[in-house]
Amino acid sequence: MRRAVLGLTAAGLAGALVLRGEPLPLDRWSLEALAGQRGPVGTAVAGAVALLGSGMLLYPLLAALVFVRGTRAVLAVALLAAAQLGHDVLLAGVPLERPDPGLRLAAASGAATASGHAMTAVVGWGLLLTVLGVPRRWVYAAAGLAGVLVGAARAYLAVHWLSDVVAGLLLGLAALTVSRWVLDRPWPALRRPAWDWKWLLTAGAAVFALAPIVWTAPDQRMKDLLVYAGSAAAAGSGTDVYAYRTPFGMPFTYPPFAAILVEPLSRVPLGLLQVLWALGTVALLIPLAQVALEPVVRRVGLPVTVALLLISSPVRSHLRFGQVGVLLVLLVALDLLRPGISRRWQGWGVGLAAAVKLTPAVYVPWMFVTAPLRRRGLSTVLWAGGATLVGLLLMWPSSPSYLLRAAWDTDRFGDNAWPGNQSIRGALLRAGLSPLWLVCALILLVLATWGARRLELRGDRLGAVGVLAALAVAVSPISWVHHLVWLALPIAALVHSGRTRLAAVWYALLVVSLPSIGSTLDARWPVLHPLWALIVDAQGLTAVAAVVLLPFLLRSPPPAGVPVQRADIPPADASPAVSRTPA
Repeated sequence: MRRAVLGLTAAGLAGALVLRGEPLPLDRWSLEALAGQRGPVGTAVAGAVALLGSGMLLYPLLAALVFVRGTRAVLAVALLAAAQLGHDVLLAGVPLERPDPGLRLAAASGAATASGHAMTAVVGWGLLLTVLGVPRRWVYAAAGLAGVLVGAARAYLAVHWLSDVVAGLLLGLAALTVSRWVLDRPWPALRRPAWDWKWLLTAGAAVFALAPIVWTAPDQRMKDLLVYAGSAAAAGSGTDVYAYRTPFGMPFTYPPFAAILVEPLSRVPLGLLQVLWALGTVALLIPLAQVALEPVVRRVGLPVTVALLLISSPVRSHLRFGQVGVLLVLLVALDLLRPGISRRWQGWGVGLAAAVKLTPAVYVPWMFVTAPLRRRGLSTVLWAGGATLVGLLLMWPSSPSYLLRAAWDTDRFGDNAWPGNQSIRGALLRAGLSPLWLVCALILLVLATWGARRLELRGDRLGAVGVLAALAVAVSPISWVHHLVWLALPIAALVHSGRTRLAAVWYALLVVSLPSIGSTLDARWPVLHPLWALIVDAQGLTAVAAVVLLPFLLRSPPPAGVPVQRADIPPADASPAVSRTPA
């Protein structure tokens, strides 16, 4: 209760300062008083002190703690990002001019609002000390001191009014209070990977997967990430995100909630953003393997599993374009395959993933037709609906464009008949049978939902999740090769049930870039077009086959010693990635 009162009071005072309408008399007095004190040395010192409130310093420090503090450090990174996101989006565009441009650094521009650096200093250093186990009274004292130093430096540089600094400190105090409450929740711990020589294989696979990015011309590198970064700038300026185009004509194709999430990317230099995005994606493969591919990890170990992911065509394509699919698969897997998370949080992963990209919504019908999961289904809809509503309200200059035009215009994605589109619709477009798509999609939706329901009631949660992951690839209007990362889930289900040879064959089909090979051969020897067309469509057709056949292939019980995943009932020990009972 004391935390709630403290946080609400600080947030209320900060809001009053932010919405004051014009600088306070104290603001003008402090600006004039400091004007005569500025010099080259003082400016250099203040600039260095202000870096204490920079995410470029705090994020690497928090990320380094992941290796010694595990889940708490990961949460700390997410909480700092959430605090910055809230500041950047909710307080953007306050109609109050910053201090006189002649008295401040040329790099500072825009409207005045609560000092983001001061807030980041309080939250970032507070979280860092919290993760390290420092007592609460020292956490608040040290975080407050860091915030005061950074705020004073920003005021000295005339980047912010003094009242903006105070507002930033108060917002930081409120955000730190909320963040500490979140960190104190009983979050399940991810197992930290133990070192062995096989990690050298993983490193080699990472070099193999990342090398093409280095060879790509800078203006063509990680094209989808360029879309995110450019759209982020549009979102921050209040212009229509869906009217934005990159220099090579690519638009933003995600719902408004995703536009809110990418908005902070515009504040990171593009080169650094590309490096961080690539390294972050590789790092996410470790928890993805632990959660979604736990049966594979049991058989071949975590380093080899991550290496197999890295050399697969979907992950290589994912890295090449700077995509977000690995994170979405991880969110769904954490939600559905990690029963240790409190029941009141159920539905969060699928709901947020569906708010970022619509395809994870294929899990919702399965939940509503499966009696033990109906409460989870309602929670999922509330999470997705709430996030979507937030996106529509906060991105209202862009929201009408999305609702009336962008959400229905598949041509925004490019040529839907391009060989890289591995959905059933892409295959039908290439075969000249596009009118059949809706019928095929409806049939696959019914089959997958029915099959996943049967698997769930039999206790095979991973199998049910895998069938629907394959459905997400098959029925989406557009499923580029990087979207096939979802097929990691049905492959894991096959391994879990003892169908390792079939899983290995399927994985082998996903290692080679079959669409490119088939297209090249078709151009060279068009007389064999039906054969080359089959090669082009092969990877996507495996998703269709999984929807139809996986419920039957997983009917046999797993071999002795292989655990069976149960339905939505948390086990006594919720720490493993999947619940376990004797076969």
